[in-house]
Formats: sequence, structure tokens, C-alpha cells
Amino acid sequence: MKKNLQSNILLLPALIAGFFCYLFPILIAFGKSFFLGTGTDFVGIQNYVDLFENEAFSLAVRNLFHLWAIIVPVNLVIGIFIAEVYIKLRKEKLCLFFLVPSILPAACVVTIASSILQKSPSQWGETPVAFYVFLIIVLWKTLGFSILIFIVAIKSIESEIIDAAMLDGVNPLQCFWYIKLPIIKSSLLICGILTIYNSFRCFREAYLIGGSHPNEQLYSIQHFLQNNFMNMNYARLEAASILVVIFVEAFVLSGMCLARKKRNN
Repeated sequence: MKKNLQSNILLLPALIAGFFCYLFPILIAFGKSFFLGTGTDFVGIQNYVDLFENEAFSLAVRNLFHLWAIIVPVNLVIGIFIAEVYIKLRKEKLCLFFLVPSILPAACVVTIASSILQKSPSQWGETPVAFYVFLIIVLWKTLGFSILIFIVAIKSIESEIIDAAMLDGVNPLQCFWYIKLPIIKSSLLICGILTIYNSFRCFREAYLIGGSHPNEQLYSIQHFLQNNFMNMNYARLEAASILVVIFVEAFVLSGMCLARKKRNN
């Protein structure tokens, strides 16, 4: 009881900061999303109805799911492969090299991409090439976290389980597919959530590539929010922000509940 009290006291400053810095502004935005503009005219859910009828918002949502549909499975597959290679070579510490891109400034990342293409973003930022460049950038900046988590997860598997399987004649591929992969399922979920979360953090790179009005394939939720902020369309901005928060939180919570259910089973 005493330890729980001490833990709660130590946790209290972080909870207070989280409430006033994150939850309180979200609640204010949620309340204002039911009013017209910055006034006091109550319009109910009309702002949300207008949002779903907005072509720019629909385009941003489609592009977001398109990005996730590609980047999440590619990130997981490459991350597991590199983690296995590092473990086999006993060079696990080299995985820290893949964490370097996550701390590079956006300008450096775009400059590197421009150097590889030997063209400035003004020449390719508004073409379909921009989306694939951005896709590689997101993968590059999120891969390090997945590799690190997979290395820890795979190395935590008891060696006796692997040795027993090998003695029974299981080949390395079967060992990975039927033994290792089911054990590290929770790590797959964590890496998928981190990849989705970190994809939101790559807006600066997308903005430097295509500006505020990029190619249609590169247009994102962040572009939509930024443009509505610049146009002072605060009601639409607040409604869109609330929908993004609700969707991300629902996705994360459902994933955590699913993982907990499987672990209990």
C-alpha cells in the first residue's frame, strides 16, 4: 500500500502536465468544434458533416491509409529480417546505426534525398515521385525502432525452446515461422503502432518536399490541418483534429486490448 502511494505521488506531476498540456486543449477543441467558426453559434455536428463532405479531407484520409498499408508491413518484414541477421552475426549493437535517421533534422533528410536524385525538390516535389521519396524517408526514419524492439524480443526467447525444436529436425525457416513469430506477436503490434505514430512526425519532410499544396499522392492530414490553420478555418481544424485523436486512440486501445486478450489466452 505504501509503495503504491509513493508511486502515485511520483506519477502525479506527469499526470498533471499531461492533462494541462494535452487532454485539456483537446477538450477545449472538442467543445468548440460544435460552434460556427470562432463565434458562439451552436451548429451541433454540422462541422463534422461538412468535414466528411470535404474533398481535401477525403484525399488526405485516403493517402494516410495508403501510406500505412505500405509502410507498416514493409517496416515489420525488413525490421525482423535485419534483427535476425544482427543476432546471427552477434552484432546487435549495430542496430543503433538505424536510430540515427530518427534524430536527423528534416532539412538534412530532404537534402540527402535531393542529392541522391540529383534534383532539387522544386523539380520533383509536385510529381508522383514525391510520394515514393516520402515513403522511403518514413521507412528510413521509423525502421530503427522496429529493429531494436525485434532484437530484444527475439533474444528474450528461451534458448531451450529453439534447441529442442532444432533437435526435432525443424529447419531455421520453420523455427522462425512456427516458434519465434508466435512468441513475438506483441512486439509486432508495438512496432506497428510506433510506425503509425512516427509517420505523423514526418510532416516536416513532406512539407519541405511539396510545400503546402503538394502532389495529390503526398497530400496528408497534416497538410489539411496546416492549410485550415493558415486560412483561419478554426471550426474545421478543430473537428479534424478531434477525429484524428479519436481514431488514433481507438486504434491503439483496440490493439492493446487484443494483445492482452491473446496473452491471457
